[in-house]
Amino acid sequence: MEVSVLELLAAAREIQGTDYVEGDRIMCEKRYEKGIDHMIEFSSLDDRDNLGKNRYQRRFLSESDYRHALESEAQGKIRIVRYARINGRGLDYVSPAGGSISRYSNRFREA
Repeated sequence: MEVSVLELLAAAREIQGTDYVEGDRIMCEKRYEKGIDHMIEFSSLDDRDNLGKNRYQRRFLSESDYRHALESEAQGKIRIVRYARINGRGLDYVSPAGGSISRYSNRFREA
């Protein structure tokens, strides 16, 4: 299994109990479920969505849920800070603005 540096840092923060990200944990089972294709980390800009304003969340999403998140961003309810496409068991990070893929070359393989 490949793990990016960002994933290792997130896992270390979770283990230490210092993770500021709410929602799905970086190595949660949901990430590996069939039909889950996207990971976003976002800030809530609107406190009417039951997340609480300025809360930083991570979610692993299906295609339809991801489209809904993009609609929420267009409406000014959330701001997507980090986006990754799920590639097998790894994450390929892409610019949240839809720019070019910025794959992290520092990947570690689990033996």
